[in-house]
Amino acid sequence: MFVVIYTPGPAWQTVKTVEELPFFREHVRYMQQVFAVRQLLMGGAFLDNQGGLGILDVESEAQARAIVAHDPFVRARVVEPHLHPWHAYFNQYQARSAQLREEILKTGQGLEG
Repeated sequence: MFVVIYTPGPAWQTVKTVEELPFFREHVRYMQQVFAVRQLLMGGAFLDNQGGLGILDVESEAQARAIVAHDPFVRARVVEPHLHPWHAYFNQYQARSAQLREEILKTGQGLEG
């Protein structure tokens, strides 16, 4: 698992809210896609308007870096990404392994519990 912390980049406009920043809509659409394939567990903006974070459930740093590199907010330099490998010692939302995700996608069935 990885955490990406987004801090204001060179194109960040300090007079605007996050929603008014350039490429915000594109960033949200992209993150919705990453979320839909269960690689993004959760994410969002900081309430003090100073960036945001995302928690990525991927197997490798290369996968995490690829997700971050394709983010329109990062590409437009609105934010600077800071990627960290992370272990959640306290986790009520158990992350699923890549193998389990693949099985669910292949069979179209959810977890039975």
